[in-house]
Amino acid sequence: MRPQRREPLDREQIVRAAVCVVDRDGLERFSMRGLGRELGVEAMALYHYFPSKDALVDAIVQAVVAEMKRPPAVLDWQERLRGEFLAYRQVAHAHPHVFPLLGRRPVKNPEALLPVEHMLDILRTAGFSPKQSLSAFRTLSSYAFGYALSEIRGFALEPARDESDDRFDVRTVDAERFPRMREVAPHVTACDHEVEFKSGMDAILAGLLAELKSVRT
Repeated sequence: MRPQRREPLDREQIVRAAVCVVDRDGLERFSMRGLGRELGVEAMALYHYFPSKDALVDAIVQAVVAEMKRPPAVLDWQERLRGEFLAYRQVAHAHPHVFPLLGRRPVKNPEALLPVEHMLDILRTAGFSPKQSLSAFRTLSSYAFGYALSEIRGFALEPARDESDDRFDVRTVDAERFPRMREVAPHVTACDHEVEFKSGMDAILAGLLAELKSVRT
């Protein structure tokens, strides 16, 4: 028998439970009926709060975005941006099943745009023009999203994580045909992703700093 819930539901409880279910089971297996079972209610009860599954998924994305921690405003603009995107990467690790939606799902709630507003404000305050700020934001966010997504799914050159992963092992490729790939193989298997992510971010920020200095001179 399905457990009966006695205390009333609210939107926050539903979203919190939905995030937990997606984290555990993945978005493909997520359903209103399954969430209802978790909460001890009929699926139809959830539609009182959300008109559709899509609306609930939008709320899940918003809740995950809201977890991003703001870096202290006292840091310089490079440190603040670095902190923003490190928090973005942490969201990917905390919610790997939800994270892919951050880059492709249309934004329907203004609250989900707050991190973008914060980062654009950091760039504008640093002295970049509106056009430069947009370009810088797109460059940084594309790098961070692409790296984090590859990281949680597994980089192409990295060995398989389990038996269900059928990617090839770079350590076994023909050394005569792919000498450079065999050359980097030890570094692929020993890679510290956080260090590599920060290094790539620093390279982009260094380029932005050079651009800003050239405008000021």
